[in-house]
Amino acid sequence: MTVATAQLRFWINLSLECIRRDHTIDPPGDQRGPFLTARALGMALAALNDAHAYASGRAPLLEVQATPGLTGLSGTRIRVASAAACAQVLRLRYPKQASLIEPSWLYWLSNFNYGPADSPAEVAGRAFGTAIHNLGADDAKNAAPGGYSPYGLPYGHTVSPNEPGQGYAGANWGLTTPLLATRVADFPMPPGRVSATKVNPTKHFQDDFAKVLDLGSINSANRTADQEFIGIAWGYDGPPEIGTPPRLYMQVVLSVLDAIENLDPNKLSTADELAIIAGVGIAMADAGIDAWHYKYAPTHMMWRPAVGIRNAVDGNGTPDPTFFPLGRPDTNGRGLALTPNFPAYPSGHATFGAAAFQLLRLFLVQKGMRAFDPDGVDDVSVNFVSDEFNGINKDPRTLLPRTLTPVDLTSLWQAITNNSVSRVYLGVHWQFDGVTKRNAMGEDEFGIPASPSELGKTGGVWLGAQIANQIAPKLGVSVATINDSKIS
Repeated sequence: MTVATAQLRFWINLSLECIRRDHTIDPPGDQRGPFLTARALGMALAALNDAHAYASGRAPLLEVQATPGLTGLSGTRIRVASAAACAQVLRLRYPKQASLIEPSWLYWLSNFNYGPADSPAEVAGRAFGTAIHNLGADDAKNAAPGGYSPYGLPYGHTVSPNEPGQGYAGANWGLTTPLLATRVADFPMPPGRVSATKVNPTKHFQDDFAKVLDLGSINSANRTADQEFIGIAWGYDGPPEIGTPPRLYMQVVLSVLDAIENLDPNKLSTADELAIIAGVGIAMADAGIDAWHYKYAPTHMMWRPAVGIRNAVDGNGTPDPTFFPLGRPDTNGRGLALTPNFPAYPSGHATFGAAAFQLLRLFLVQKGMRAFDPDGVDDVSVNFVSDEFNGINKDPRTLLPRTLTPVDLTSLWQAITNNSVSRVYLGVHWQFDGVTKRNAMGEDEFGIPASPSELGKTGGVWLGAQIANQIAPKLGVSVATINDSKIS
């Protein structure tokens, strides 16, 4: 890792720390929940990269003009400007964390001998960070409560029976202007749905219904210890000390980049690392907008298993009025059998994770550092410790810390599918919310694809990958590399 990369990594890490603290402080923080987290993170990392790009003479990712004094910098002034841009986004997005961000800025300047505060490079960087932040002028309005109430139609989302006051988060978030991608327009409806008002029985739905009933129940006798570990390790459902999934996915991306750096030092330049990290942040921010658009679209609406299994539509499962899910992990709390407060389809976890990991797969293959096999499976090893299993954070069932247990995978493709299916093992999603298989006739069906060449278009994995594929060319990824990934 170059000196510049190491010093700017401070601000990437601080961006993730802001997410953790935002979900830990009381009263509640500024950007709570997955789509707001993704938006703030994407903006902060875009500011870091794009300010560095303008200052060093390379192309930015976003179409935000350079502010006065940002171009033509040299040496350490480039780092000061780019760090100042990131810090400014964090200041504006996380005003309740001024006591963290302001001392951090002064510490960074002093620790790396960057001189006094308020230098011309810092002023230029702050102005650029403000311009990035202002791209989201309507974010607070679009994230505000309201905009949805249950309409009594088939598969319509409503609150879980054990959480009557949970509300409906993000009903208007789909109106938000993306940072870089455009709306994926050909996203399929979930299995059985014909229109906003009509649902037909299908074997696909029946198979999904049976799987989540069998493996996702709080009292499941068939869910294995490995499946439960997968469910919880990929959780990050907004609890104190942990935060939301975009933080996890960025932790995974950084762990992959660090492992590559250890094996092949300085193969990736500072510009390379800043670009892919910012690209992942932008991809997740834009993936959240598409996911929440479709979650609340009447044509794609899907209730959660906590509601759908109790109120099964005739022909698509037998109602079980006793069903409760294992639930989203209420780590460091006491809640059990909890369900997220927004519709199921598509899975936010699957969409965010696929956007992040597909973009990283494409980038590393384009750089000649990793490869795809003929079916599109990559050879990127993934080894990380989830904060859900870091030996510190506590299981709500035992109120004791979960045992420190690493996640060890052979590919980013495996990370994509494990992350998606994890939600079934918790009982908070149908499998098709995240991933489906494409059969020999080109139809999507129940199943977990062994490779990208088998991936169906139904579900958040395909949707998130389309966001990544749109952003990849901005990182220099060719059409040939995207085609080799076998997700199109």
